[in-house]
Amino acid sequence: MKNYIFLLIIIITIVSCQETKKENSDYQEIEVEKLTPGPIVNESLTDKQLDHIRTIHDTFLEVYPISLDETITNFKRDQNPDNEIEVWLAMAESYKNFVLKNKGDDQVEKRKEAFKLVLMRSMMSEEETVKKTEIKILTKKEVKEILDSYQLGKKPIKIETH
Repeated sequence: MKNYIFLLIIIITIVSCQETKKENSDYQEIEVEKLTPGPIVNESLTDKQLDHIRTIHDTFLEVYPISLDETITNFKRDQNPDNEIEVWLAMAESYKNFVLKNKGDDQVEKRKEAFKLVLMRSMMSEEETVKKTEIKILTKKEVKEILDSYQLGKKPIKIETH
């Protein structure tokens, strides 16, 4: 589970701005294992971007425990880090709303599931998210509250196929 979330996050940060070339321009699902990290395309980020990235990192550290340096590197791989930062800040806002109501060590698994839900929502519609996200702990009411609190539209991962 941890590896799946890690790979999914890397995918989002690495390839979100690349184009999918498909004849009918519909999106397709690709297995996470078939994706590889792209190159660093931004050698440096602005102070404002770094501040936002620190906020994102701090928000998700409990449920996505990677180093700050790795988080920064992931954003450097994105061709337009501002767009990706906007998505992650919206995810963070939705997640923080949930965390405020679900504090304590006994709620960690709920927070992990909430993170997974918010992450999936950042890439697909609410309906698709509900269909494709395995929910074991969260109640239907909690799922609805989390999804309602996410303010951006879906932004599917776009990748370049060779």
